[in-house]
Amino acid sequence: METTRQQLESLLRETPAAARVRQQYAFDEAAAGRRQIVIFGAGRLGRLVLQGLSRTDLEPVAFADNNPHTWGTVADGLPVLSPRDAANKHSRDAAFVVAVWHPSRSPLMSALLDQVRTMGCRAAAFPLLFWRHSSTFLPYFFWDLPENLLQQSHDIAAAFELLHDNSSRQAFAAQLQLRLRADFDCIGTPLAGDQYFPGLFSLTATECFVDCGSYTGDTIQSFISQTDNCFRKVIAFEADPAVTPGLQTFVNGIRARAVLHNAAVGAHKGVVHFAGDGIGGGRITATSGTEVPCVCLDDALAHEHASFIKMDIEGAEIQALEGAHRVIWRDRPVLAICGYHKPDHLWRVLASLKNLAPDSALFLRSHCTDGLDAVCYAVPPERQLQVADTKTRKAVQPNKSRAHAQGSFS
Repeated sequence: METTRQQLESLLRETPAAARVRQQYAFDEAAAGRRQIVIFGAGRLGRLVLQGLSRTDLEPVAFADNNPHTWGTVADGLPVLSPRDAANKHSRDAAFVVAVWHPSRSPLMSALLDQVRTMGCRAAAFPLLFWRHSSTFLPYFFWDLPENLLQQSHDIAAAFELLHDNSSRQAFAAQLQLRLRADFDCIGTPLAGDQYFPGLFSLTATECFVDCGSYTGDTIQSFISQTDNCFRKVIAFEADPAVTPGLQTFVNGIRARAVLHNAAVGAHKGVVHFAGDGIGGGRITATSGTEVPCVCLDDALAHEHASFIKMDIEGAEIQALEGAHRVIWRDRPVLAICGYHKPDHLWRVLASLKNLAPDSALFLRSHCTDGLDAVCYAVPPERQLQVADTKTRKAVQPNKSRAHAQGSFS
């Protein structure tokens, strides 16, 4: 049986030139050369696909959607049909592009591709279309051309070697296979339990939880549950004006133990442009959006003691880590950092964590089946939990001779 390292080496053995040929023809092979397109999924991604198709040689003819409330409507000028009606009308002439992608604990993309094929239609997952028309669609979250990713093979292999356990290495190889091959079956069953609390580290009654990208407070609620409401403090950061009023109400309910900063988190203090959508996809942008304050954690936490820092900030994680290097050196917190918002973050976040916290153990856990919600964890030795048997875990005793060397960014 192939080992995880052999799996990774096999993936990285493909040359960028070979990947260029594969990515160029993958969509046309899946679509059997058809130029008419039914977009399966009339949501945000589906409408993005429709907008992009206007700049290609492909012709969108309809949306198909499993939500009966959308049937018979028109979305952005295109009719929305039931899957069966779309198949009856377009199966002979059109290819169906499945454009449904959101956090799911079941293999959603694979199920939708099977649904389309069972109806006798040609089906392609949206990344194949994005590869064919990369200048229009890419990069998109962690999706990029496989040839571009393979040009970073050295960095990818180096990050793999940083991981502490085989579960992390398996998750890393599967995430890479998804990105290179659009193989939505490779992630497997996601980790059970709450995201950001994977059972790798201890939690105590003195925790100060720093939540960067708090959204509605859902992770804070998980933290309160995980600690049985026994903690010292919660410090929340959220920049999206569309969600901060509700988040403030939630934080007020925690009373004196919680504080909310209406700000983005980055490498430097200042003002940034922020495009907020109110549904969890708000992000720092180059020019568009609303101006919001931006803070670095080294300043914002100068008089705090952070024991656990989580970052889910839509691609700004590397910069926010840069702005937290003194806090990480001083406080030795557990770090839970998302690694899926940009194509190279899977390996760059791990490299940054190793640089900032060299004696911490690095882990990777996939919390969803389609590549989303992949989180990199850095756990100091004194906070690690090791499996003693199938029923109990015990804390790893701190090694007093080990300490963080202050990190720097190159």
